Amino acid sequence: MADPTLSASPSMGRFGSMGRPRVLQILHGGTGGLGVAVDLLEQQTGDRFEHWCLGVEAGCWRVLGRGDGAGERLFLRDAGALRRLVRRLGVDLVHVHHILGDRRHLARALRRLPIPYGVTVHDFYFACPRIHMVPPGQVYCDAPTILDRCRECLARDPCVPVDIADWRQEHGELLRGAAFVTTPTADTARVVMRYWPDLQPRVVPHDYRPRGLDTPIEPDPDEPFSVGVVGALGPEKGGEMVERLAEAARARDLPLRLVVLGDTHRHGGPQSLMEGWLFVHGSYRREELPRWLREYRIRLAAFPAIWPETFCLTLSETWASRVPALVPAFGALAERVNAAQGGWTVAEWTQPAAWLDAILRHARDPEALAAAGERGCRSLLPGYTRHPVVALYAEAMASPEAGRG
Repeated sequence: MADPTLSASPSMGRFGSMGRPRVLQILHGGTGGLGVAVDLLEQQTGDRFEHWCLGVEAGCWRVLGRGDGAGERLFLRDAGALRRLVRRLGVDLVHVHHILGDRRHLARALRRLPIPYGVTVHDFYFACPRIHMVPPGQVYCDAPTILDRCRECLARDPCVPVDIADWRQEHGELLRGAAFVTTPTADTARVVMRYWPDLQPRVVPHDYRPRGLDTPIEPDPDEPFSVGVVGALGPEKGGEMVERLAEAARARDLPLRLVVLGDTHRHGGPQSLMEGWLFVHGSYRREELPRWLREYRIRLAAFPAIWPETFCLTLSETWASRVPALVPAFGALAERVNAAQGGWTVAEWTQPAAWLDAILRHARDPEALAAAGERGCRSLLPGYTRHPVVALYAEAMASPEAGRG
């Protein structure tokens, strides 16, 4: 069967280069927030670089030009396929965001490219196949470096049949061969350096300034205090914890309600649960979030994640509407909240009682809520006058062997 990368495709060659270098962005097929981050990067640097996107799934890669629709599905199963693809597209630089979906092929192929590549670390997949570093039935493991402890975790049900020493060695070689390595927060960089101390990741926060409400949300004295939990909630993002919070609030007959703007791993919406202490709105479009925050009179956004988020675009979206945040006292959420003073942290973040006590304490101080929301909103502005990756891309292409193994 002929290699599709060597033949013409209706989705390829749509844009003339116009003198702009071409960058291939690589990410996994189930994009979610990662897709939003890559799309932002393409928009913010599109005047200087022509972008292509490679979405990777098991045995199937999908190539998109900027603004394309479904794109071309390419069945590429050997390490030489990426080399042929970048030659066919005339790519000058590859920017890797994730290799989930075809890890072995990509890890090998990237090191063999005749052009430089850079890497942005969006989660902990390079260090652990349990991407969020949450062992089964537990919370964040605190990123251990003791191999036997990691092997014991990976042997649990569901078992992950990899040798963690080989996993980290292979990915360490990939990262060391990159012309640059970036992370969206300093906390993420610290975790990376626990496993590869010789790396010096560059911290490049996402330049995300979503639209929000122009005025603060006013309370309704006849309704319970509304706490928003925003976004699709898998277990690692607090899907189980929010149920525990609602159960505890009902048991204490507290004057509040938890509103999940999104679905959880167990419940879709709209539906009212636990006698009204928990309401699951269901999925929504990102541009609709300000409307729903106002509709439900959300005064405080809780992020009961059990893993250290590496940035959290949803935090930016709630801040854009002047809603302060309550977050666990670790990871990127705590880093961002503490820096902006746009909310508060919960030290005993595994305990529902600690979350509820914090919610009640802040609910009694509307002036502090409003001030924290304003600080969070102000922290989103201004954005970059010149995106940092512009310099990183230029340096990588000027010195193709910089940082390569």
